[in-house]
Amino acid sequence: MGRNRYTDIPFNDYKDLISGHYSDSDLSVCFNLSDSLRDSKSISLDSFLFIACIEGEISGEIDSNNYTMLPNDIIVCRPNRQISNIASTDNFKCIAITVSQQMLLSFLPMNERIINSNIHFTGYPVVNIGDSSDAERLRTYYSLLKAEAVNNGQRYRREIVLALAMATIHKMLYLIDKYLGPNGNGQLKQSEILFGRFIELLSNSTLKERTVNFYAEKLCITPKYLSVVCKRTSGKTASEWINEFVVKEIKKLLKHSPKSIKEIALDLDFPNLSFFGKYVKAHLGLSPTQYRKKLFE
Repeated sequence: MGRNRYTDIPFNDYKDLISGHYSDSDLSVCFNLSDSLRDSKSISLDSFLFIACIEGEISGEIDSNNYTMLPNDIIVCRPNRQISNIASTDNFKCIAITVSQQMLLSFLPMNERIINSNIHFTGYPVVNIGDSSDAERLRTYYSLLKAEAVNNGQRYRREIVLALAMATIHKMLYLIDKYLGPNGNGQLKQSEILFGRFIELLSNSTLKERTVNFYAEKLCITPKYLSVVCKRTSGKTASEWINEFVVKEIKKLLKHSPKSIKEIALDLDFPNLSFFGKYVKAHLGLSPTQYRKKLFE
């Protein structure tokens, strides 16, 4: 069976896969893709990846969902997302900044902008910058960052590149907020902030916990109130969101992991294989074995 397995890539190993113009232990900046990254079937980074498409086109899968980036698109890939089937046009140019979680949190503590972005990137990762003046400013960041990143010999190179990279990330987050929809001014209601924290918990969870009670307790609210907040903010209940994340994880593991179905069920803390099979059948319409077989027919 030709399973497309994913490989967890630590930050330092990821640097070997890209045509990096600058890299250190916490930060990497590049402006195109190397053949080795295109040839990698599937990877999982332990760091944040910010990409702004400047020219050309790139496509790929994130957690088994297909996405395509065109000029003036921005995407943020959170840690431990599975990226696969990467392809790009020959004229593809981008700003691609990979930054460790520790460094990003030191510059960008949890605030409304990050939460706002998390809400959006849960289901719709690509944001298009429609205004020509904003797109032109993005290209200015591209030119500045590239000019300094390739300047190997200059004094204070690391400090200059770091400052420009973080400024670029701030700019991307600002543009994401601006184009995020009818409330894209970055001003969030308390319920939206609470929902964002719930999504943050789900994103960082091993997904072994599948009860609303567990997440409500973490947020110091009642399960009923959490469900009301989720429904009001997103149109889905807390249970629906939990199931969506769990199903995504199951689909990813059935597609990429070399582990048996029984091992996957145990890893996700299902009480037994029968319960796991019923859960998968209820949400995917097929048994785990049938679903896995269908993927590779």
